[in-house]
Amino acid sequence: MALEPARVVRQLRELQELTGDENGAQRVAWTDTWNAARTWLDGLLDGLPLERERDEAGNDWWTLRGASDRAVLIGGHIDSVGNGGWLDGCLNLVAGAEVLRRIAEEGNPPVTVRLVNWADEEGSRFGRSLLGSSAAAGSMRDQDELRR
Repeated sequence: MALEPARVVRQLRELQELTGDENGAQRVAWTDTWNAARTWLDGLLDGLPLERERDEAGNDWWTLRGASDRAVLIGGHIDSVGNGGWLDGCLNLVAGAEVLRRIAEEGNPPVTVRLVNWADEEGSRFGRSLLGSSAAAGSMRDQDELRR
């Protein structure tokens, strides 16, 4: 099966319509609009043989088990800065969903494939960017300054 770039563009425009306004994208993390975008993204992957989980940092993970536990990680983040461009934060994630769909349709991949939606990567709401990916990588030491 081939990738369908036109579907990705249609989905990106759909997301723009759902979560943007005349000023641009409004998917600031931890808002109702951001949650609507996450629900929308989940719907793109309905029907695929994926395991889904949300970790303690709010990152969403979809896993397609392969012949090996070794994994390829693809994805990005769906949050945006306020008034961001229509592709702000979401292009790599929606394209990654298309790649995951294609791999899943081909059957059992040789390695496990995981799609991740990092939570609060932009840092627009609380002033700390890369929250989700930093938490997953175990590099939150710089958060000590916020506890004072």
